Amino acid sequence: MRRADADHARGRDGSVQPPVAGHAEPAKKGRHLCREWNGPDTRVTLRLSSTSIRSTAVSFVPRSLFTTDALPERDRFEAWRALFSAHDLDADPRGFAGRIETILVGSMALRVMNAAPQAPARSRAQIRRDGQDSFVLHLSRHPFHVETDRGVVAVPAGAISLNDLSQPYRRSRVPETDSLILALPRSSIAAVLPDEDALHGLILHGGAGRLLADHIRSLAAHSEAIATTDAAHIAQATLHMIAACARPSLEGTARAAAPLDAARLRAAKRLMRANLTTPLRIDSVARELGLSRSHLYRLFEPEGGVARYLARQRLAAIRAALEDPLERRSIGEIGDAYGFGSSGLLSRAFRQAYGLSPRDCRAFARGR
Repeated sequence: MRRADADHARGRDGSVQPPVAGHAEPAKKGRHLCREWNGPDTRVTLRLSSTSIRSTAVSFVPRSLFTTDALPERDRFEAWRALFSAHDLDADPRGFAGRIETILVGSMALRVMNAAPQAPARSRAQIRRDGQDSFVLHLSRHPFHVETDRGVVAVPAGAISLNDLSQPYRRSRVPETDSLILALPRSSIAAVLPDEDALHGLILHGGAGRLLADHIRSLAAHSEAIATTDAAHIAQATLHMIAACARPSLEGTARAAAPLDAARLRAAKRLMRANLTTPLRIDSVARELGLSRSHLYRLFEPEGGVARYLARQRLAAIRAALEDPLERRSIGEIGDAYGFGSSGLLSRAFRQAYGLSPRDCRAFARGR
């Protein structure tokens, strides 16, 4: 069973190349083509052997198709749900049917979907589990609602919703009637929109949104004619169009993002303080909070960065332990518990933070 979502966006969907266009007629031995050019001063005759004529083969972008039509009705929804493993799907399994065609255009995956009503969602648990980190643009013929951390937003029919798979969201249940879905890796989006974390939940409509929707429809309508040599250029042009449409909307949402980011920063600090004796990976912290790595780094810029904040909190915990009269562990054991495997490393960091050594700190606290 193939997987969709981020797998297609990374080109791991198992698609095969379509038949190569163009056909060369077998050459007939001894036949020649003769052409004469008359110039003002010369008469040139060019004689070509038919064996020298070849047709140029053109390859087109790969595409794949999945449909539930051939499956027993009782198995259709489970097969469909397995295909979209990056989402929790809410749908009625009775009479379910679905069909999706995927076209890989450079770094993008363009999908044309027809399916019974369904409601896809990304939960924090799912984000922690799979670590998907791409962006999805959804163009539907039906109106629907999207719920993110910012609240619930109505998406009119024909508008484009933009979601970040590294952040939670839920979409209301609607049919998929020739829905167009564009999946792009984070690196591609970040190259044209450095503030890509603010894109989650954005709705692109109005004049610029309609232009982008028309472009996506045109890509789908003419996808069979996209040559592999043109794919990267088309993908780049699409990315720049997305950036041009999204930038004005981002300016409006930036003002509303400050209170939300403050709450996220508080949650991140609580998580780190609760795990000071545990080796923490940035990826794990970001997934736990439903954020991307870049968003987490940006939140901690006023603190001097994630690593500096974490080091300060660990040193503060070590100092509290050293000043605790009931603490029986040695200085080395305390440092070890908070990730300072070397006594020299701990002593230098502690002296830089507090102006005295861990040993002096303990002695002063105990009145020696």
